[in-house]
Amino acid sequence: MRPIFARAMYPGEVRRLYKLVREGKKQISKRAKAIVLSGIYRYKVSEISRMLDFHPNHLRKWIHRFNHEGIESIIDAPEIGIRRKFDESIKGKIAKIVKKPPRKYGLSFSDWTLYRLKYYLEESGIVDKISHETVRRILKEHKIDLKTK
Repeated sequence: MRPIFARAMYPGEVRRLYKLVREGKKQISKRAKAIVLSGIYRYKVSEISRMLDFHPNHLRKWIHRFNHEGIESIIDAPEIGIRRKFDESIKGKIAKIVKKPPRKYGLSFSDWTLYRLKYYLEESGIVDKISHETVRRILKEHKIDLKTK
């Protein structure tokens, strides 16, 4: 396989990339570093991926985007990570519900479990869908432990 490198850059692009390396958000700075290392210093994808802890396939994707669309393609790309699905009001409702016994809500059991709470939240329409792991994280944020409750 022939090595892939970032294309030749104009002086203005080089200045802007170095500025992104210094001042950009973490992921944008990392992408800019990868482009600089590839285009200016001619490092191979395998070398850059080890230096910056980038998966080689992702690195190739960013180099291709830069080559075809320019700097804007590495700046305007979506952020990584999990999008927050539940705002603070929903999390507060969940914490409030779990503090009361299930029988207060007309349920046939005495204690909450993560799975029971998950099903209650979905069935009552408080949330469309939620995992028991997300329920656990929300309770942890509110310092609620179902075992000691």
